[in-house]
This record gives sequence, structure tokens and C-alpha cells, in this order.
Amino acid sequence: MDRRTLFKGLLALTVVGQAEAAEPAAEPGADPAPLDHELEKYPRCVVCNMDRRRFHYARHLTHYADDHVDGTCSLECTAEMMLRERRRGFKAIYGPDFGAEGEPKPLVDVAAATYLLGSRLPGTMTRRSKYVFADPVVAQRVRQEQGGELATFDEALAASMAEKAEQLGRRYRNDQERLRRKKDGAAS
Repeated sequence: MDRRTLFKGLLALTVVGQAEAAEPAAEPGADPAPLDHELEKYPRCVVCNMDRRRFHYARHLTHYADDHVDGTCSLECTAEMMLRERRRGFKAIYGPDFGAEGEPKPLVDVAAATYLLGSRLPGTMTRRSKYVFADPVVAQRVRQEQGGELATFDEALAASMAEKAEQLGRRYRNDQERLRRKKDGAAS
């Protein structure tokens, strides 16, 4: 190989390298269109591994500022992911419109949605149910039939966090009691 061929090859590699450096690399797992075929792309909850298709009426989808997406089975798992990934920033969070006909329930932006908390409808990953409605009139109608209270996303998220704090406190107390009994049993 002569020097001219080597020089041309190096020049070509330099130009290609500069062109690739100019294009921002997409983050692995980035999804600029998370709502397109979301149940196929995100079939399982990233927190508890539950089947999101089965719990389509409670699932949520978090779209972060860097276009990363997390699919969860419920608001409870969404709250946990929001805590874990809060430094990413949030572009949008979507929840299923329980008032819509058909299955799976279509996703709507939770910022404009109405939640029904604590109704007689079964909860997903919680004792206190939390359902999303795009239309507040439909939410009010379901509330009259099933009980509960209407809330914003912030209020529903706060309720989920309060439940999680209660669960963690109970777990801590149980663990401490278990350790105390183990210690007392070993001392006897």
C-alpha cells in the first residue's frame, strides 16, 4: 500500500467520524413516539413485571424528557418509577381512559385527566383504587355509581405515595420485630 492510498483512507475516516460526531446519538431505549403500539413495545411493567395488556385499564406510560419510556401496570408502579427516574425530567405521563369503550383503554395525558380514588372498583397494586377519566362528567357519573372521590393527577399521586410510605413503615416495623424476636430467641 502506498502513502497516497493510506492518506486517502485516513482522510475518509476522519470525514466520516466528524459527520457521525455532528449527529446526536439516540439514547438506547429512546422512543420519540411512545403511544404507537405501546402494549407491544412495553408489554410488562418495569417495576413488578405484571402483564400490562391484562391490566390495560390501569396501566400508565411515562415519557421522560430524554425520550426514554417506562411502561407500568398501575399508578403505584408509576409513582415508584417517577421517584427512581426523577432526574430524567418528565415529558408526559399517560393513563388509560376508563370511561372509553372497548379494550384496551386508550391512553390520555394525566395532566388533563380526572382520577376517581377509593371507589368500589378493584384497585391494581393497591387497596385503594385509582382510575383515570378523560371526561370529568363520566368520572362524576361513575363516582355516583361506585363511590369514591374525584381528584387530579397530583392528588392521586400523593395518595399513592402516602400508601407506599405506610407500607414501608409497616415493613420496617415488622422487620424490627422479627430481628428483636430472633435476638431474644438466641439469648435464651
